[in-house]
Amino acid sequence: MAEFSIPKAGTICWRELATRDFDKAKHFYGELLGWDLEQSKVTPMTYAEIHIDGKAVGGMMPIDEKWGDDPPPSHWTAYVAVADADETAGKIKANGGSMRQEPFDAPGVGRIGLCTDPSGAGFAIIQFAQPN
Repeated sequence: MAEFSIPKAGTICWRELATRDFDKAKHFYGELLGWDLEQSKVTPMTYAEIHIDGKAVGGMMPIDEKWGDDPPPSHWTAYVAVADADETAGKIKANGGSMRQEPFDAPGVGRIGLCTDPSGAGFAIIQFAQPN
């Protein structure tokens, strides 16, 4: 299993690809960059963790029927670690940003919110679950 430690709040800590062609994306990035892509042990959904030098740095997942009738195109999302996802969501809105999805619980991971800055650029926030 790859190493992962909870990052300091305010740091870009995870990069995630949502893709309409999961197998092609895995092959492309694996061949192009030599990434080790392994099914996550944290979630039962199809989710390939990106491991570089034994460290988990990101992941990729398929855009499938669960995304609804009008799914987005394939895209990358940068995650920013936060101490409190709900408090940060409030600060985002107070400073001219918006929430595309309010913070929600991701079992075994933490609380995640999908955000947009005032210029329209998307990003995500994550409050990692504390280890037991």
